[in-house]
This record gives sequence, structure tokens and C-alpha cells, in this order.
Amino acid sequence: MKRLFLSSFLFLALIFIACEDKEETKFVIVFEPATEHDFGKVEVNNSSSKKIRIRNSDESSGPFTGTIEIDSPNFQMDFSGVLVLQKNESKEIYLTFLPSAPQEYSGKLIVQNDNSLNEFYLSGVGASAVSFSITPVALDFGLVEAGGTKDLDLTFENNSGSGFDLEIALDLPLSDFTIGTQTDFLITPGSDKTITVRYTPTQNVASKTIQVTHNSSTRSNPAKIQLSGIKDISAELVSNNFEGWSLFKNKDYAASLLKFLDTINKSRVNAVYDSISDEALLGQGWARLFEQRTNDFALSAFGDFVNAFNGGLLSQNSDIDALAGIAVSGVLVTSNDADHYNTIVSAANSLLSEVQGYEFQYNTNVDHKDVRYALIQAYFNLSNYSDAAKQLDFLVPVNAPHSSDPESILSAIQALAGKL
Repeated sequence: MKRLFLSSFLFLALIFIACEDKEETKFVIVFEPATEHDFGKVEVNNSSSKKIRIRNSDESSGPFTGTIEIDSPNFQMDFSGVLVLQKNESKEIYLTFLPSAPQEYSGKLIVQNDNSLNEFYLSGVGASAVSFSITPVALDFGLVEAGGTKDLDLTFENNSGSGFDLEIALDLPLSDFTIGTQTDFLITPGSDKTITVRYTPTQNVASKTIQVTHNSSTRSNPAKIQLSGIKDISAELVSNNFEGWSLFKNKDYAASLLKFLDTINKSRVNAVYDSISDEALLGQGWARLFEQRTNDFALSAFGDFVNAFNGGLLSQNSDIDALAGIAVSGVLVTSNDADHYNTIVSAANSLLSEVQGYEFQYNTNVDHKDVRYALIQAYFNLSNYSDAAKQLDFLVPVNAPHSSDPESILSAIQALAGKL
């Protein structure tokens, strides 16, 4: 009986010891601040990180030694190797989500050893980058009269394939352009927002840039929208030219020249005024030619006439006056350049073939006879005596036919000087 009691006691003691051994291998691993983390939307090929803490709690039976791994390649951590934690000791780890395609992702962070398995759940969504358009890419308000305004629309569209709302903030410096008081906008995928830009000209030329700060990684940041506008001074420039010609007809060539020059200078603000500027350039040439204030007046006038004509923007009547100016001023220039005289020949022949009875519209004392006389001199300087003689026949038919002898032609030219 005594032996039976002793055997029973030993058996119970062994069971108790075995139970104590099991309690010593108990591990309670705690994830802080939670047991899972959703990274939400993250742009494809970008990343988002989250810090968690892994703690071997006080309920564990002793130090924890184990491994830590993640079962999805789209989730990563900054820890590798064996994880060793004493009781109540913790380890900070950064988890990173790196989506490679626009889809949903899930995974697990697994902390384990032979006696413990602990899982931390991970999730996230890969989303396409914000893609948006701006229409139009620039705003040109053109000509707007002083005191007036002009409105143009500007549209921002978040493309339907975007994975996020479009966030934009507009910045426009104080200027002749305004965009209203609201400058921040949130635009959902597939939607758009149109704003109105107003131009109120105070300067002759205005140019500013709207800077658009946004949350898209597919285009430069900030995006830029160029704004441009011109205060319409056409009426002022046309009036200047009219006054210039009035002064010219009144033989106030110096004042006329200043009016035309003022128009030319003011027209430089924009190419839209080039036609008005060319008309002023024509007037400047004639004013120089008649004023004869400088030694090179003929050369300067010749240059004005050539440039005005070559601009190709003169009215039909002004075109003819420019050709007359080229011919009349050209022969007053001392030159040994054949191209110079060929230019005169071309201008004179073009005019005489188009308007045989030409008269300069602002001074009828200049007419087709002066142009033909210039043509004769140009032919003479080119040693083209036969054509010079033919033109003399037109100009002085009573002496036709004229000899093509150089001396005879020169005498005829000299005889006509000051008589036309």
C-alpha cells in the first residue's frame, strides 16, 4: 500500500513538472498600435511607409527568439535577420508598400518560432498617377481697347484613368489679368473645372504666367499657362499717320517726320501693328526726301521706301507710292552698285506698267514723268543706253527717236533736270 502511494505521488509530480515546462515556453507577441494596417491608395511605382512596434509582452514565459518575414513582394520592411526580444522588450520596424500595378494588394507580416506564430495583416491599393489636361495651353487675348475687358475660359480636366483626385492651386501675379478669388480646386477623375480669365488692359502690352501647382507626377510642377494681351492703340496710330500726311501736304516736313517716327516707335510693341508701321515708314521716307535735312537724306529715304514695300503690308495705293519713292530717291544716291540701279529699274517699270498716268497722292507734283526720268538715269548708270533712249522717246516724244549714244543721252538727261 505504501509503495502504491509513493508511485502515485511520483506520477503526479511528473505531470506537474511537465505542465510547468509548457508554461515556460509561452510567448505573447503584441503588435502596436494595431494588428493590421491598410496603406490606402498609393501611386503605382511609388511607396508609403508605416512604423510599427513588435513587443514581447509580460505574459510571455521568457525571451523570444524567432524569425520575421513578409509573404508579399509588394510589402517590405527595414529588418532582416533573427528577432530577439526579452520580456517587455520591443522592436520598431518600418513597413513599406510598393505597388507595381493599379490593383488591390494584401499580405502578412509573420513573426514566429517553433512555439509561436503571430501575424500582422497588410493591405493597400495601387492607383494610377493623376493625369490631367489644361485647355488651352495658353491664352492670347489679342487686341482689347483701353477701358474695355475681354474674358477667356481655361479648363482643367482630371482624366478618367487617374487614380486620385486632382488637386490644383493657381498663382497669378497682380497684373492686367485676373482669375477671381478662388484659386484652389479639387477635381475628381473624369471631371473638369472651367475658370474665367479676364484681361483689362492698362499697359500697351501685357504678358503674365499662371503657375499651376498640382499633385500629378506625370508632368512638370508647377505647370505654366502663358497669358498675353495688347492694348489696342490702332486708332491712335492711324490718327498719327493721318496727321503726318496732313503736315506733309502743308509742307511742314519736319513735323510730319516726327509724327511718322512716333507711329513707328509705338508700333514696335507688337507685330499686329506692322501694316500701320509700314505706312508710317513710307511717310517717313517721303518726309525725309522733301525735308532734305541731312546729307544722306536720299539714302535714308531710299531705305525707308524699300523696307516699306518689301514688308508686303501696304495698301495698293501706298505700294505704288513706295515704288515711286524707290525710283525717285534711288537716283539721288551716289552708287557704283549695279544692284542698286537694277532695283530702281524694277520699281519704275512695275509702277509705269501698272499706272501709266501716276501721280503721288500727297503731292501731285511728283508723277509718272519723274519716275520715267529716274528710270532713264538708272539705265544710263547701268550702261544700258538703248533702253535709256527708248524711255527718252516716251518722256520727250517731240525729240524721238533719241540716239543711244552715251553723250547724247547724258545731254538729254541734263537738259531735263529741273524741268519735270
